[in-house]
Amino acid sequence: MIKKLATVFSLLAVSCSQNLYADVSVGAGYQYGGALGVKYSQVHDKHIVYASAGLIGAALGYQYVISSDRRHTVGFAVGGEVLTSEKGFLALTYNYFSENVDQSGWTFGGSIGLRRTDVRVYDKTKLDIFGTEEVESKGLVGIHLGYRF
Repeated sequence: MIKKLATVFSLLAVSCSQNLYADVSVGAGYQYGGALGVKYSQVHDKHIVYASAGLIGAALGYQYVISSDRRHTVGFAVGGEVLTSEKGFLALTYNYFSENVDQSGWTFGGSIGLRRTDVRVYDKTKLDIFGTEEVESKGLVGIHLGYRF
C-alpha cells in the first residue's frame, strides 16, 4: 500500500508544476474518507488526483476521464476509515459529473474493491469474554455523492 500512496503523491507533485484546475468538494462515501468529508482535487487534461479527509477516515485517489463530454471517470481510491476498514481499503471507482470535471456541480458514483478490517474472534471451547483480534479481508461495495465548488 505504501507504493500506491507514493505513486499518488508523485502524481500530485508532478501535476502541481503544470497548468491545472483545482477544486474542493464535500460529500459522503469512501472517496470522501467515509461518512462525510472534504476532497481536494487537481485536474490536468484527463487526469484527476485527489486527497480527502472525513469524519471517520481519509483517502487518496486517481481518476481518468473516459468520455468526450468529460462527465465520466474511472480510477482507484486507497485509504482507511474506522468503521469498516481500519486496516485500509483499495477500490476501483466510477464517477459521473453533472456538469463536467472542470465545473462546479454534483458528482456521484460507485466503488468496488477490498477492505481490511479488525474482527474479534472468541474461543467457544472455554469462557472467552475478551476474544482475540484478527484482521480479515472483505469485499467493498459503496456509493458516493458529493458537490464540487
